Order: sequence, then structure tokens, then C-alpha cells
Amino acid sequence: MAITRRATAFAALGAAAALALAACGGSGGGGGGSASPSASASASTAGGFNAAATSVVNASDKTGGTLKLAAASDCDSYDPARTYYAYCWDIQRLFTRTLMAFKSAPGTEGTAVVPDMATGPGESNADKTQWTYHLQPGLKYSDGSTITTKDIKYGVERLFASDVINGGPSSYYTSLLSDTYKGPYADPSGDLTSVTTPDDTTIVFNLNKPFADFDFLMALPTAAPVPQAKDTKADYGKMPVASGPFMISSFQPGKSTEWVRNPNWDQATDKVRSPKVDKVSLVVITDPTDEDKRLMSGAVDLLADGGVMPETTASILADPTKKANADNPPTGFIRYDVVFQTVAPLDNKACREAVFYAFNKSALRRINGGETAGEIATAMVPTLIPGYEEGYDPYPNGANNTGDLEKAKAKLAECGKPDGFDLNYAYRNVGLGPKALASVTENLGRVGIKVHGVVASDPASYYSTFIGSPSNIVKMQLGLAGAGWGADFPTPYGFWQSIANSNAILPEGNSNYPSLKDATVDSTLEALTKETDPAKVADLGKTVDHAVMDAAVYLPFLLDKTFFYRNPRLTNIYLNGGVGNYYDYVNIGTSDGM
Repeated sequence: MAITRRATAFAALGAAAALALAACGGSGGGGGGSASPSASASASTAGGFNAAATSVVNASDKTGGTLKLAAASDCDSYDPARTYYAYCWDIQRLFTRTLMAFKSAPGTEGTAVVPDMATGPGESNADKTQWTYHLQPGLKYSDGSTITTKDIKYGVERLFASDVINGGPSSYYTSLLSDTYKGPYADPSGDLTSVTTPDDTTIVFNLNKPFADFDFLMALPTAAPVPQAKDTKADYGKMPVASGPFMISSFQPGKSTEWVRNPNWDQATDKVRSPKVDKVSLVVITDPTDEDKRLMSGAVDLLADGGVMPETTASILADPTKKANADNPPTGFIRYDVVFQTVAPLDNKACREAVFYAFNKSALRRINGGETAGEIATAMVPTLIPGYEEGYDPYPNGANNTGDLEKAKAKLAECGKPDGFDLNYAYRNVGLGPKALASVTENLGRVGIKVHGVVASDPASYYSTFIGSPSNIVKMQLGLAGAGWGADFPTPYGFWQSIANSNAILPEGNSNYPSLKDATVDSTLEALTKETDPAKVADLGKTVDHAVMDAAVYLPFLLDKTFFYRNPRLTNIYLNGGVGNYYDYVNIGTSDGM
């Protein structure tokens, strides 16, 4: 999951074990009935440090008011097929529904998928190559039209138009469903024959290979319905048709977005969402100091894309009252730098390894907040994903993780650059981007590697078209880039597919940033699509990690933690591991109804 953290430029996923709350439906929307954040209906809590990581804080049935969010940069897109920022997947729950959805529950309990628009989980054949879903009745868009399975099929067909619809995790779907289909724009008279709709409430996916995790794919916003008559192609994200309890009422790109209640959403059809507020607003504040100031004053309720700056973290920890409204859970995201093998001299593996050994991981950890930012990472697999291997460290860089300069110099000599070389570093001029550039410049400079910063002109497109475009990487001669990743769904395949499989390389919206093509990686990921034995899945996950680390294209430095602050007026608030371990925005209420 491509990510964007306000203070760190990264994201977080997963947490500890979870408790949950049964909550009633909110104001607005048609129909009776109620949705519950968790079927287990465990007790909630009044709050406390890290309370929202394992329980629902401030349970309340009170409705009304506005949830006020802020972010350092806009969502990459509001088109459900094109978005890939973790916090924007969470935002999608406001206005987008899918056949399946991540459970409304704190922590790891939220990583389970449950039926949303579907009547039940997918019905599969024995070898997991065919999946059938049935829509429940009464589902409508915000314009009052009925949602049908033809809309779901059309939403999937759009993913094949990668020249127009790009940025999201489309390769999961395209690699499973067709090798020849060109999408509805290039081939308007064609048909994605691998997906059939026998009637308006039944959809059948016929895969070209087994895929045991298919229910997870049906929970991603990428698989949301899109009515063909309302498709404005690349502009669809400006005003998408809502299927969830909220709909966009205003959108000023790069500035603000506002959602109001969808009058045609019916609580009786939705067991995932239990909205309380009447409106949700998101304002883009590029100055992190100003953003933190507004958060702590109560002008905004949450930083939608992540945690506070390290300086603010320190002030919160020093104040017991403020600390009681903060959370700092461990996550399943990894922070890393991409070392681009398509640009000389980094096309030489020894030159890439020189960067690995000279890199100062401790300095980057300190910039990101020290202990509250996470633990030093020595390999790519996060702790919550099968395949994590404690102690695996193929590029040890000193006792204090500040760099092994002698090994770095030896690798420079090996690659024919004993005096070092010049390297362009891609970064976003928001949050800690400039500080990361300064740190990398200083620390690689110790062995003669001269770093030059190349800033993305639009922070919101950093992942999609700046480092997510292989041609732009070559054009800009990028050598290194800060990034981060969390699993699209909590399996080794869900973590690795988009960032390591050669079949996931795209001209834009590419998440396999270094354009890695490795036979061991590809064949092991193929084996993971069929394997269900937990021990074997973990072993295959280790195999991928070893092969990727041996390629020396991803330089991990931090196992992520994020320091959140929540406005004490918020109710029904918890961190949901299924939506990036962000607060589950769609179910939050306000105690004052304002």
C-alpha cells in the first residue's frame, strides 16, 4: 500500500489484539437497522494512552456535527480505482462500498474481511479459480440509481485502461483476469469475458490461476462499482458517484474536500459502517508546524494522513492530559529508500551495496521521532507479515546502525568508483522530506557519494508519476528515493506483489519502483497464490525477502510506529488495522454535535 504520512511521509498498518463496540446507526440515510463496529461487541473505554489501538474510545450514540480532518497533501485520487495512499483507502470508506470490506474493529481484528454489498463471502470452486458473489437488495448510488453487478464488472474493466486509469493496485486484477483485454476506452465494443454477470445481483470471476486471497481483493476500493454512464475517465475522481453513507459536496484539488450525508444510503444494507456525523471536511495544510498547531488547538480533530511532528510528540508526552488522547502503536509498515538500478552507476550492484553500507539508519530514525517512530529495520518484511525473520540482516551497517564506512568504501572500489559518485535523491518538500534529504546528503557524503536533491513538483503525485514512472526515473536520473510500504492485505502476497513482482511494473502508478525483475521472486509469488498452509506460507515469504534483499534495490531502515493525537471531543474512535491502522473515519462521532 503506497503511503503518505504527514510527519514522516509514510504510513502504518496493524496493531495489537482488538476489542470492539456495537454502535447504532447515525443520522441521515434511509432505512432502519444498525451497523456494528464489531460483531464481538466488546466493551469500550473512556480513553488513555494507546487505548484506541485495542479498543473503541468514548462510545456514544450521539449524532450530528462535523468531523474535521487535515492532511499535508491531498489524496492521490478520489477515483477508487486510482487511489493508493493508505489514508485515502480509509477515506474511501466514507463514500465507497465494495463486495467485501475490512471489519469495523480495532487493531488486528479489523484486518478480517466481512461481507459489505455482498450477501456473504465469495463462493469458490475447489482450486480457487472461480469466485461468485451475490448482491444484497436495496443498494443505491447517491443519485438514486440502483447498484448492479454490471457496475462492479465495469469498475474492474476500467483497471485495464492503464494509460488512463492508473495509480492503484490494478495488477492484482489484470494479472488474474486477462492478458489481452485493453479496457473499455481503447476497446469500447470489447468485453472482459473472464467476468460474467448472469443477472444484476450475481457476478462470477473466472481466474486464469488459483488465488486463495480473492476476498481481500474484493475489499479494496479498487473493486468498487462504477456506473458506466457516469464515468468521466481520468476526471472521475473529481466527483465520483457515492455508494457509501457520504458523498463529496465540494472538492478543491490541493486545498479541501467536504462530504455530506448520502440521502440514498440505507443503514439496513450496511453492517460495516455506522456513521454519526453529518459532515466530514478535509483541509490540506502543507506547513507541518501550522497543522500541529491547529490540531492541538482543536481547530481540526485528526491528522488524516498520520502522526504529529517529533516536537509535538515530545510536548504531548510531557503532559498527562494530552498523552491520554494519544496513540503510538507498532505497525506493519516498513520505511525504506529505493535504490534505482536503472540509472548508472547504480546499475552496478556493488555501487548499490555501497549505499547500503554507508547509510545511517539511526539518523533517519532520530529525524522521524526516535523511539516513538519505530525500530531499526534490517530486512523488508514487517513484523506482522508471515515471513518476518528476526535477526536477518544481510547488510549490517555498524553496531549502532550509523553505517559501516569501511565496507562501503570496499564496495565503491569493487564497482569502479573508489572516490564515490553523484546521486540524485527524490523527495517531497513537505513534512520531514527536507530533513531526510539533509541527512542522506551528509551521511553518504562520508564516503564520497555526492547527493543532489530533486523535489517532486506535486507532493500528491510523488508516488504515482514521480517515482512511480520508470521513464521519469531515467529522465530525471534518480538514484535514491524515500518511500514506505504496507501490505495491501495481510499476507506475504499482499505485501510483495505490487512492489516486487515483474508483472506489476506499470508505465505510471508503478509501485515496483526499482523495476525489479527477479525469477526467484516471481516464481515464489506465484507459489503463494496457491499455498494455504501457514508454515509454508511463512517460508515462502522468507524466500521472497531474501531474494529482494540480495538484489539490493530496497534499503529498509525503520519498522514503523506512528504517534497520533485525537481530539478529546471525538467518540467511537479506534485504530483499524484493516485500513492502514488509521482511525476508522466513517464511524467516528463528536460529543458536542458540532
